[in-house]
Amino acid sequence: MTPAPAQHVSAAEPRTFLQDEVFARVTRRFVPLLFICYVLNYVDRTNIGFAQLQMKGDLGLSDAAYGLGAGVFFITYSLLAVPCNLLMTRIGARKTIFASLFLWGITSSCTMFVHTAMQFYAIRGLLGVVESGFFPGVIYYFTEWFPSHRRGNVIGIFQSATVVAGVVSGVASGALITYLNGYWHLRGWQWMFFLEGLPSLLVAFVVLFYLDDRPSQANWLSEDEKAAILDALESDPAKAAGRQSLGRMLLNGRVYLLGVIFFLAVVGTYVLAFWQPSLIRNMGVSSIMKIGIYSTIPSIAAVIAKVWIGRHSDKVREFSWHFAAPAFAGALGMLLIPLVPHNPIVGIAFLTLATAGVHGCIPTFWTIPGLYLSGTAAAAGIALISTIGNVAGFVGPSSLGYIKNATGGFAVGMFLMSGMLVLGAVLVLAMAPGRGPAPLDADANRRSR
Repeated sequence: MTPAPAQHVSAAEPRTFLQDEVFARVTRRFVPLLFICYVLNYVDRTNIGFAQLQMKGDLGLSDAAYGLGAGVFFITYSLLAVPCNLLMTRIGARKTIFASLFLWGITSSCTMFVHTAMQFYAIRGLLGVVESGFFPGVIYYFTEWFPSHRRGNVIGIFQSATVVAGVVSGVASGALITYLNGYWHLRGWQWMFFLEGLPSLLVAFVVLFYLDDRPSQANWLSEDEKAAILDALESDPAKAAGRQSLGRMLLNGRVYLLGVIFFLAVVGTYVLAFWQPSLIRNMGVSSIMKIGIYSTIPSIAAVIAKVWIGRHSDKVREFSWHFAAPAFAGALGMLLIPLVPHNPIVGIAFLTLATAGVHGCIPTFWTIPGLYLSGTAAAAGIALISTIGNVAGFVGPSSLGYIKNATGGFAVGMFLMSGMLVLGAVLVLAMAPGRGPAPLDADANRRSR
């Protein structure tokens, strides 16, 4: 008599049963730490939005010069993102993220010493160098631990750090600039840079001793738990679609299209990050402390939008409309902000809509590259998409500064940013209708047949 395959079923079922519990455990272990790292990262790169309310006068910076300084960061950041991510595949996430945290903490604190526009540009460029490996590195790191259908929620939680950073920076920066101004003969913005850079130095050592580069190295997981993670990664349909060489990835037009879409999506986030304090001041709020408090309202709304949209996208396994709908909402908010220059209540409402929309579409976007790229191609592809997209960090703040100088207001610049966000949403819908796009190498597969 042929025996029933009972052993095969009993071996597979516990492993399948373990996956939800194991991935929840992995999320609890790594995501809160990386979330804190990203909060510190975003505070240290965007706190000049509050510093400029006092710093521009001290250094004699125009709006255009400030916008250029805010954007210089992204030139060096973009140039080094791909090399840093390729280095990460060799030395591991733990060492890469540690080095980035430690160096950007020092660099951010040293911004307190700038006295000229050229020094301001130089320190911002250096900050871009030392931060360049962090974000694309973490996105790649998630592909080593989570299958594609579990990444939207994780990335949504992780990326909500950018808007939590807005809450932290709004309250902390406003308070430091206001209450430490003149203490020990230093201006408030100098104290702000110095004190807000220090936590990154401490957290860097937590990362060094706490992160594991991959599941096989995690001593806190049992062998069955490691096997459950590896099974989920190996059985991920996106893994097979994503296997391609580095050279093939670099020649694939859809990778560059994703970079353009990311550019169009994040240009609004950087404009709001660096110019939000000035936008709120333009609504009729003069106190730096009040500007900091008001700026927390859009940030709280954006946290809710990011987490909910990322989680819902995972649940229904659909990403195109989960990207496009919040992008359209964000574009509407940005379009309306300049129409209420002296009405703080209505202005903050429109700013909240804009912030929730532009941030809400990003987590869903980052599920797309991992659907088609794996291994070294994933590390380089994610970094390349991030590199192209993060040029928006230079274009957005600097162009808004020049347009404001030329026109005397924010309206034209905000209308332009709104249009770019609409274009990004339309491209996603055109590229990936329904529940998912064709694999990036699908065209090549068809030609080979």
